[in-house]
Amino acid sequence: MYIREIARSLYQLKKRVEELEQACNSAPLGEKREELERELAKTRLEYKRVKNILEGAKESPPH
Repeated sequence: MYIREIARSLYQLKKRVEELEQACNSAPLGEKREELERELAKTRLEYKRVKNILEGAKESPPH
C-alpha cells in the first residue's frame, strides 16, 4: 500500500470514529447504543492499526 492510500484510509477511519462517537453520545441507553459502542471500539482499533502502519511507512527507507 502506498503512503497516500494509507493516509486516506486513516482519514476515513478518523471521520467514522467521530461519527460513531456522536451517535453513541446521542443514542439512548439500550441495544442500539451497545451496538454503536461495539462498532466504535472496533473502528478505534482499526484506526490505531492503520496509524501504526502509516508511522512505520514514514520511518522506513524507500526501496
